[in-house]
Amino acid sequence: MKRYLITAVLTLLLKCALAQNVKDSLVYQLPMVNDQLIYKDTVKVTGNKTLLDSAAGAWFKSYFQNYRPYPADREVDTSAAVFDQAMLTYKVSPGLIAIDYFAAVSIKITTGNNFYTYKIYEISFRPKNGVLNKIGYQNDPEYLIKLYKRKHLGLITSMSLSRGMIREYLDKMNTAVIACIASLNRAMANKTM
Repeated sequence: MKRYLITAVLTLLLKCALAQNVKDSLVYQLPMVNDQLIYKDTVKVTGNKTLLDSAAGAWFKSYFQNYRPYPADREVDTSAAVFDQAMLTYKVSPGLIAIDYFAAVSIKITTGNNFYTYKIYEISFRPKNGVLNKIGYQNDPEYLIKLYKRKHLGLITSMSLSRGMIREYLDKMNTAVIACIASLNRAMANKTM
């Protein structure tokens, strides 16, 4: 009887350890380029540059209700079909309740005949609630990724931010970006006259 109990406990502990590794893999699979979180890809589709430019612009305006053009003093890529900043919205549950969040992102879409390239970068996020913003939180996913990968969080950091909370912030932000990319891919698919 004791042998079965010990086997069951060890099996349960092993399953918990393996489940933790699956969750941790998200943080290690985020697309980092030179320590910056950048989602980018080139996608082959059917359509000429003019049609794809039009489709990219239409998608951007319909998908994002809150967007703002880059300031005049910033270098702008005039050859891009879309080169703006926008806000993704999603919910995060770092504790027992779900909190509405914004993620500010820069989006650049360039097109050519039969392809388009997207780049989503310069990501930062914050709660929609002004009170939560005043309390303080970490809004830089790149910092959170570096923090998560450290061997120890440190006493002060671990009092306010756990690995589980970091994973939750990054998971929900990643899910919102992936949904954005999927929407773009659907809008850009095979634009012919």
